Amino acid sequence: MNHHVFKDLVPSYMEHLTSEETNRQMEVHMEQCKNCREYLHDMQEDWLSENEHEQAKEDRNVDYLKKVRSKNRKKILTIVTSLLSLFLILIIGYYLLYIKMWIAEPNDVQTTIQKQGNTVNLTFTSKQDNRYLLLRKEQLNQDYIDNMIVYEMREDLSTPENLMDGINITYTFLDENTLLLNNGKEKKLTADDKISIQYKDSTKELSLMDLYYFDN
Repeated sequence: MNHHVFKDLVPSYMEHLTSEETNRQMEVHMEQCKNCREYLHDMQEDWLSENEHEQAKEDRNVDYLKKVRSKNRKKILTIVTSLLSLFLILIIGYYLLYIKMWIAEPNDVQTTIQKQGNTVNLTFTSKQDNRYLLLRKEQLNQDYIDNMIVYEMREDLSTPENLMDGINITYTFLDENTLLLNNGKEKKLTADDKISIQYKDSTKELSLMDLYYFDN
């Protein structure tokens, strides 16, 4: 085997692509030729150095991708945590402002009952200056329990202009046992039919039948 053929086969030899017979001939040639031995040695060192460089480059790329993914995960975690915190703050704020803090104290509300004929008016008025009342009214069941929650709103820049100082609820009776509903239907009253007025820390109840007999 001459030197040119040997040098041409070196790349394949290093990658273990040559046959056993070719390997044997190359090894025999290297035993006899110092230059070819050194050529193979230099090629192997260059190959190892290049592989190490490529491996180091790949490792740097992997490390960079890991850092990018880690940063992205941290950003996503930060965003999700911030959104959850904001949502929790809104929920707590809504509860404190609208459910708990804005429910009126019973001592801050003046309740007046006036009867004219078969019509009874309930009026809720705030005893505090620059305060307005809001009333949420709902019928709880077929026994006609009117549940009312009295809210108190402080006057500020966001206070609607249509808020009134007092809230009026009107009940019209056809007789002592019959209530005329808002939809025009008649409701036969029983002792269980009542008005439930909910304040911050207490609930007051009025019987609808007693309301009919209320004396100014």
